[in-house]
Amino acid sequence: MASRIVLCAGELSGDMHAAHVVSALYRHLPGAHITGMAGALCAEAGMDVRFQYRDYAVIGFTGILASLPRFHRLEKNLRALIDDADLFIAVDYPGLNLRLCDYAHERGKRVLYYIAPQVWAWGARRVERMRRTVDSVAVVLPFETRIYREAGMNVEFIGHPFITDHELPAPVDEGARDGIALLPGSRTGEVTSLLPIFLEAARHLRERHRGLPVTVSRSPVVNRDLYDTIVGRSALDVTLVDGAVGALSRARVALVASGTATLESALLETPLVIAYRTGRLNYALAKRLISDFGGFGRLLSADAEAIKRVSDLGESTVAALKMLKTPEDIAAQRGLTVEQVAPAALLKARAEVSE
Repeated sequence: MASRIVLCAGELSGDMHAAHVVSALYRHLPGAHITGMAGALCAEAGMDVRFQYRDYAVIGFTGILASLPRFHRLEKNLRALIDDADLFIAVDYPGLNLRLCDYAHERGKRVLYYIAPQVWAWGARRVERMRRTVDSVAVVLPFETRIYREAGMNVEFIGHPFITDHELPAPVDEGARDGIALLPGSRTGEVTSLLPIFLEAARHLRERHRGLPVTVSRSPVVNRDLYDTIVGRSALDVTLVDGAVGALSRARVALVASGTATLESALLETPLVIAYRTGRLNYALAKRLISDFGGFGRLLSADAEAIKRVSDLGESTVAALKMLKTPEDIAAQRGLTVEQVAPAALLKARAEVSE
């Protein structure tokens, strides 16, 4: 009998990574039928995508509250698909996927969590919930293996799919870098909210560094006209490029929305300021619910700060200005040699939340 598989990937990064899983499943299970929620990449791999993740892209707790009726219908429809499935594969996106894991387990279905929730950020309560309902977990960070194994779960470290699925260029030497890269997120709502602020920060930086090149990364799932409109309003001379790598690879510093791009920054050894815009309620809830915050870059760096609230561009701009200094400037400031400073500066990450 053909395998019936339901997969749920609710974001661009999940769609990218799940597409490789879909392709592999069809190679090993030619008669399988894979359906559920994902995007264009999973559809290209052969998945029957019933629900497009981009139709459900919202930001923050308040954004979810405003869209509750739509999400309720989505969950109801996905549950109906799970009823007829042999296996449910959850890809990240824990807000919805943990509930679907609960439901699939109750219905006697096998459950695989691919790219497990960041329990190091959300705390032990999610591990206990997963222990009851998830059959196998595939983790992308090595230290996560111990967390799930100690909980008595079947877990396997598979490596981060971004590293295994993408061939990044070698990091560029500091002396060959110039300018600032702006990466305002991969969703329309994020770009609308963050890009104007990022451009204003770039304007402040350019006042201190005349002729500073500014590069803006475009997301493949956001309408290009939106970037043109926002950049046009700013009257700032910038270069628009597709994707994160082109923007990050030669930048002296990057202003990056919290997400996968923080990992790309770290791999390309581009110093970054991690920034996000949220309202007071979202910020207060995040502080209560999340025990760690920032991005993958923070996990790779001992020199990083915890989540904090800022009410204007000041601190983000100052953080970026510090990173625009030359290694010689930083060495003199710290009383170290350039050789001692440069490696540490490469992965410097700073978590900022801008209201």
